[in-house]
Amino acid sequence: MGLSFYSFTYSTVDVPGRWSLVLFLPSCNFRCRHCHNWRIVLKSKGKISEEEALKEVRRAVFIDTVVISGGEPTVHKTEELKEFIKKVKSLRKDLSVRIDTNGYYPEKLEELRPFVDGFAVDIKAPLENEELYAYTTNVNVDTKRIKESLKIAEGLPLTLYRTPKYPWLKEREIKAIKSFTKSLKAPWYLNPFYEVPDCPFNKGIFSSLPRSPSL
Repeated sequence: MGLSFYSFTYSTVDVPGRWSLVLFLPSCNFRCRHCHNWRIVLKSKGKISEEEALKEVRRAVFIDTVVISGGEPTVHKTEELKEFIKKVKSLRKDLSVRIDTNGYYPEKLEELRPFVDGFAVDIKAPLENEELYAYTTNVNVDTKRIKESLKIAEGLPLTLYRTPKYPWLKEREIKAIKSFTKSLKAPWYLNPFYEVPDCPFNKGIFSSLPRSPSL
């Protein structure tokens, strides 16, 4: 049966300098404020079959990368992800595959690493500030798991790290993330923040912004 995707798009932005087919898997373990894909996050099943997704890969002769995004890809079965990636690469040997992830399942990234050309790992707040991570994602986050994922993602050609410039991140918190990522080999991007007023996660379960520790 395999994976089922919610939607797809084409992009020249997701992987800098490349044409990508971006496939969105439903469901996620986070509930981030102002999530652009909140409708996808709330779905448990997609409407595009694996076979249809592969047809699109075959049709899109101009792409050089397939990005598996979401939602959160790693909430899906690791074996199904591996099998899909193998099928993609069997269609065209020159195609690269990247997985976009919040990094919460390092054990799954470890299994997937031999099959991909990189990961885009989100760093949503300073990793030493679990309260601020919880405020952003609306779940309690063990940031040691994300640190482990960053180690696993290192050394692959398409790996990158990214942080939305959330308005609740103070300048010193952004500087703390930037300082941390200087120890990593892959590039880090501070992405613009775009408000999503209708996202149902904005109210949150952590209604008050935690005080930032001295950095």
